[in-house]
Amino acid sequence: MSNDRTITSGQDLLRHRYLLWNFVRSDLKQRYVGSSIGLFWSVINPLLLIGLYTFVFSIVLGVNIGGNAGIKHYGVFLFSGMLPWLAFNEAVQKSSTVFLEQRDLVKQVNFPNILLPLYVVVSSFIHELIALAIFAVILLVIKQPPSLTILGLATIFPLQLLMTFGFALIVSSINVFFRDTSQIANAVLLIWFFATPIVYPIEAVPLSMRSYFYINPLTPLIDVYRALIFGGPLHTYVGFIYFSVFTFIVFLTGVQFFRRLSPEFADML
Repeated sequence: MSNDRTITSGQDLLRHRYLLWNFVRSDLKQRYVGSSIGLFWSVINPLLLIGLYTFVFSIVLGVNIGGNAGIKHYGVFLFSGMLPWLAFNEAVQKSSTVFLEQRDLVKQVNFPNILLPLYVVVSSFIHELIALAIFAVILLVIKQPPSLTILGLATIFPLQLLMTFGFALIVSSINVFFRDTSQIANAVLLIWFFATPIVYPIEAVPLSMRSYFYINPLTPLIDVYRALIFGGPLHTYVGFIYFSVFTFIVFLTGVQFFRRLSPEFADML
């Protein structure tokens, strides 16, 4: 039995915006209010993770990020790169199983399935904005205030959302048919994390291998974040163009995956 209930245009999404917001609000409420230590796991835990990486890479291994920051402020360098990664990683991981977890909704005739991975992406992004606000406060406390160019992040946010949503659509759609997809995605994300200059500067990569790291679409994204937060130059403007093109390819691919596979979701679930 086919179950064709796809949203095919921006107007359709606009029509369902209140339903989308209800999903996002419910997720945020569960994250921050539904648990007595929800704020701890959502905000403090990532800070502990960054502290651990700072200790291992900065103190134990003595990673030198160069510039004016030095080893002393490695945590600041790390946090600026972790911000977009944590949002991307969380959205892809959670969206990979969202259709399975919400199978009762998916089977309803009039429910727009695409809202499920979309609300996960939006919720993860809002969580990133909260972390970004906390990060800005930390920078002020340690007397290393962010540059005014940080406002330029607003121009990169739409691209980041589109890319994440594209991957979320691909992974979540395939996982309905191949249930190991979520596990494979988690393994790929782990490798992807260390293949991205987040815990180390791109300058630490040998010149003979650096071009391969620039193929990674998240490399220019991290570069843009750090350049805008600290007011430094981009390593390459071509990288930003590459990231933009890659984003639209992934987004359109994700939409096509969803359109082709979603009519069979109800039967497979």
